[in-house]
Amino acid sequence: MMTSASTQHATTALQQQIADLHARWPEAIVDNQRAEQFLTELSDQIDLFLRILWPATFTGQAIALVAVGGYGRREQFPHSDIDLLILIDDHRWDEPIHTFLYALWDEGLPIGHAVRTIDECIVAGKEDVTVYTNLLDARLITGDTALFDAMTKVIRSDQITQDWPFFLAKMAEQNQRYEAQDSMGARIEPNIKESPGGLRDLQTIRWIGNRVTQAGTLAAMHRAELLRDQEWQALEAAQGFLFRVRIGLHALAGRGEERLLLMHQKALAAHFQFTADDDGNLAVEHFMQEYFRATIEVERLNLLILQNFREQLDPHPVTRILPINPRFQIRGHLLETTDAQVFMRAPTAMLELFLLLAMRPELRGMSASTARQLRANLSVIDAGFRRNPHAHQLFLSILRVEQGVYRALKAMNLSGVLAAYIPAFGEIVGLMQFDLFHAYTVDAHTLLVIRNLRRLSRPEFTAELPFAAAVFQRVEQPEILYLAGLFHDIAKGRGGDHALLGAVDAHDFGVQHRLPAATILRLSWLVEHHLLMSFTAQRRDIDDPAIIREFALKVGSLARLDDLYLLTVADIRATNPNLWNSWRDALLKRLHQLTHAWFREGEQSAQETIAATRADAQRQGIATGLPAPGLHDWLTALPDDYFLRTDLGPILHHAQLALSQPLPLLWISSDPDQHATKILILAADHPALFAHIVAEIDRAGLNVQSANLTLIASSQPDQPDRALFEFFVLGGQGTPMLDPWSLDHLAAHIRARLAHPDSPAATVSRRTTPQLASLDVATQIEFMTDAVRQRTLIQISTKDRPGLLADLTDAFAQSGIFLRHARISTLGERVEDAFYVVDAQDQSIEKPEILGKLETALRAAIHSWYR
Repeated sequence: MMTSASTQHATTALQQQIADLHARWPEAIVDNQRAEQFLTELSDQIDLFLRILWPATFTGQAIALVAVGGYGRREQFPHSDIDLLILIDDHRWDEPIHTFLYALWDEGLPIGHAVRTIDECIVAGKEDVTVYTNLLDARLITGDTALFDAMTKVIRSDQITQDWPFFLAKMAEQNQRYEAQDSMGARIEPNIKESPGGLRDLQTIRWIGNRVTQAGTLAAMHRAELLRDQEWQALEAAQGFLFRVRIGLHALAGRGEERLLLMHQKALAAHFQFTADDDGNLAVEHFMQEYFRATIEVERLNLLILQNFREQLDPHPVTRILPINPRFQIRGHLLETTDAQVFMRAPTAMLELFLLLAMRPELRGMSASTARQLRANLSVIDAGFRRNPHAHQLFLSILRVEQGVYRALKAMNLSGVLAAYIPAFGEIVGLMQFDLFHAYTVDAHTLLVIRNLRRLSRPEFTAELPFAAAVFQRVEQPEILYLAGLFHDIAKGRGGDHALLGAVDAHDFGVQHRLPAATILRLSWLVEHHLLMSFTAQRRDIDDPAIIREFALKVGSLARLDDLYLLTVADIRATNPNLWNSWRDALLKRLHQLTHAWFREGEQSAQETIAATRADAQRQGIATGLPAPGLHDWLTALPDDYFLRTDLGPILHHAQLALSQPLPLLWISSDPDQHATKILILAADHPALFAHIVAEIDRAGLNVQSANLTLIASSQPDQPDRALFEFFVLGGQGTPMLDPWSLDHLAAHIRARLAHPDSPAATVSRRTTPQLASLDVATQIEFMTDAVRQRTLIQISTKDRPGLLADLTDAFAQSGIFLRHARISTLGERVEDAFYVVDAQDQSIEKPEILGKLETALRAAIHSWYR
């Protein structure tokens, strides 16, 4: 028996050994073998630690200390819980057990525990499949061997569950887990355990193998012929890589962190010795591509092996076969080949398989044997296969089916067939972009674009985007749209302009597949210009007729306008679930409508538009009851360009407010159907007022999406000029409407600011996020002259941060620069803002020395927050 002093000495020594082992984690992630040795050694050291603290009074008694879960598998990660079962014959040991557990907690061990008899294990296992699953990994640390063996015998029997119910329970767990992740493992910050293709997928395979054949490791499953040679090797490689990543993740986070956060991705990439390449791909992007490709392999093999288990364990197997053709038949709800040589005899049947799956929505997928044949024969998709006209016909037919296009392409991607058929697509599989804008890997994003396009074609989804759905009904050959979606980002990661390179790939695909010349031109143009509409809508003043004319001339036709609009909507919605909102929806819709009108009605001169709009406003304003003299004076005072960028409805609304309320005037919309909260202010002009109002909006946690400033010159020398401000803002989560309290709070602060325009600007105290802190964005400032409207366009791309817009507008005010219009666009961690400004004489700014000083001031404002 060890004395208290000797126990303390031994535990102190072991704690130091464990700490030393933790510190050696960089060595453990060098290769898969060292990672597995690290986990085993850590488990063994914890075993020794627990044996030392195990009370001597338990010796020879019916009580056992049992490791379960990952610790039971000897896969203990640095900061994972140490899962223990204290197995007892009855509860007379409760008090000394509690003393033992308190001793473990006092030593700082992260213990997860249960104290149960065998009968209680049976009850708990029946009630909760996770309890039973943990017991499958049970391993005796110390104590009564006979009691442990008795429990093991019960676990291996059918007293708690049977093979088929256990399989169904684990499948239900996995389905719930997938649903929680939107069946999407390819997210920018994946969960290494829970995301599709993560460690849970591997463990699910092993748990079922353990239950069915007592094969608890991949090697044991291979020996039991549950895994074929290549499957075993692929899973071992993926598991080893994921083990290495998780060891490093725990070590860097200093806790049991399972999310592969951006700030940890960069550090892990360095530890894994990845480097940047000449095409501009970062080390972290190479690291994450290897990670995602490992999880894709796990996911595809998980589905294959679980399907094989289903077919073996189902107590009521389907025997009825429905022949389709000489190559395929249906068994139950699964598609299968008629024999094992089908893909060798008829290689194009590999595409026919997915066409049949798309055409028959009642099918759940393919049989395990067919999936294995497909995997084994991928190499037949070679250059000759890709030149085969029958293969071309089959692939295009997949894109033309009534339903199931996305399902088929997703299955083709997961199986590796899509990358084999279009090798360029294989280069973007698992490719991530290290930013907050792109939430998915490039291949996952690409398929989501096609899914979004497909949803626009389906009547059951019309309510999501009614306008876009109506536009889709005009589109001829929608499969060309799907191809544009497939190729629009296919050149990401190659260096150069991915839109131009992708257009070349799309053109070559069209030529190879013998598409008509006009169709090839349509496809390649769409890919090359797929960013044009989003750029124009979000960074240009689309209420300027000159911008609409410029955009329309680039687009060239109504048919192209429809194509580009639909592709843009689908692309933005597939980029990031937080990116699409009613404001962007409204922007794109308005750009489409204005351009559509330009094509239909022809071009009208600016002076004609101004005169006609003024006259319409006077006539309709009087008809609604506005006083004719006051309305005439108001409309006359407004500058000409106001009528070029303002629709009749807002013009009348502005007039009604101006003629009915004293200055300063504040109006905030409360219409739930609005795409953004609109703030309208009419006040005496003040050079710093715009910046101060922006600071108040920013301090309220709101995001300005667009802003207009109209300067109204006074006709009386003793009266100040007036300024009409329009802001469109969204809530912090992109919500268009604010709650009543927030509206009242914002209004009170803006009124206070209007009453005291000379007081200092509000201070923004919001903190940045760890995500933003881990990302680097270069600042770019570009000046362009709008000679027609005598304005200077300043385009700023930089890293987002709290208070940025307020600081930029303050820099304009301090530099004697006056803002006329702003378009604000936040793309993840990056902002791309466009400001239309003039000098004190209401003219564009052209002198290089003034522009140079302004750029210096703007850069100082951008970076002042970091000092």
